[in-house]
Amino acid sequence: MAEKRRITIGKSPEKQIKIDYLARTEGEAGIYALVSDGEVKELKFNIWEPARFFEGFLVGRMYYEVHDLVSRICGICPVSHMTTALRALEKATSVQISEQTKILRRILARSQIIASHIIHLYMLAAPDYLGYPSILPVISEQPDVFKRFLRMKTAANSLTTVIGGRALHTMSAIFGGFTRIPDRKNLVIAADSLKNVKEDALETVRFIASLPIPDFYSKSIYVSLRGDGAYPVNEGRLVSTSGLDTTEDRYREHFEERQLSYTNSKYSTLDGKESFMVGALARINQNFDVLSDDAKAIASEVGFKIPNYNPYLNNLAQAIEIVDGIDDCINLIANLKPKDEKPAYNIKAGEGAAITEAPRGVLYHSYRVSKDGLIKKADIVTPTAHNAANIEKNLSLLLPTISNLSEKEITMRCEQLIRAYDPCFSCSVH
Repeated sequence: MAEKRRITIGKSPEKQIKIDYLARTEGEAGIYALVSDGEVKELKFNIWEPARFFEGFLVGRMYYEVHDLVSRICGICPVSHMTTALRALEKATSVQISEQTKILRRILARSQIIASHIIHLYMLAAPDYLGYPSILPVISEQPDVFKRFLRMKTAANSLTTVIGGRALHTMSAIFGGFTRIPDRKNLVIAADSLKNVKEDALETVRFIASLPIPDFYSKSIYVSLRGDGAYPVNEGRLVSTSGLDTTEDRYREHFEERQLSYTNSKYSTLDGKESFMVGALARINQNFDVLSDDAKAIASEVGFKIPNYNPYLNNLAQAIEIVDGIDDCINLIANLKPKDEKPAYNIKAGEGAAITEAPRGVLYHSYRVSKDGLIKKADIVTPTAHNAANIEKNLSLLLPTISNLSEKEITMRCEQLIRAYDPCFSCSVH
């Protein structure tokens, strides 16, 4: 789709800002704002991606179909949707999984998060700060940067393929376990590939930290999982910087969604009133102590400190998570001795909810299942649906501080802010 962008700034104190199409994001969204005398009079963060109705068409499907269907919600984080659905359905039907299955799912999820962060940082976010309209000029003008991107992405994809069967829309993860268990030889090869790009990951942190990231303060509430001695991925308690500390089963007691007239994404709030931020910055703000030693060291080297309330620095938080993810996968594989397992279970009727950390933040799935294994109810809330209200809040705080800038600078600051959240608009309107 061709990019359309229009900004109108009058000569009077009143300024009308309209961005019809946000480039370098997944899906379709725009901004309309009216600023007068330094105050935001009107603001609409419009996610106009068409609604997709996944929850509706899951009803009536069999339990063993769901994970494959919901992975199609997103082409960037299919593993997260798949894993979250599997966990929720296994809880609903009282099915227990092995420790090996948990470890393999963790490695699979982390490999996807690493790959997703790499794409976002190099292809979507970095061009803003390098002065390019896309990554294409980087290929010829900064080939070393582009080669670093390719090496890291290839290594992450290789690990996803070893466990999942392919890099995109993996096949092997199923209800109760895996269709096949990867052999140790291939896992070690994949781990060696990660070791080979470890220095690239450290250099990525330095690279992102060197970019001219705007100095912007917004004391958002951060929401994430909190791991039990490990960085959160597929399990943990749901916590916030405002004092929330609960289980995934009680999610609906604290989080609700509302529909607005100008956007196809619902807006999420905490305890009925507060917007909040999820994602890498939220995770690191609440789990810095369980990062790997090298991730902590590189964070210290580039001057990243917590708590951090600059949403633009979600980019830097993602870069730090790449280092931690590589270390985690290498360590998990080093201690893993794969053995063949065949899922065996009996289905019971029930209802279950699960929360995982997708690349963009907290992902919630809940299902009600009949004794025959039919889905009776589905409830899915994605990271960008969680973040939408907070993005709008950040824009309302940002615009008065930049209203005296040029049209080009106002455009860039707003787009940089939204892109820093690494939004997936297609996910948000499912």
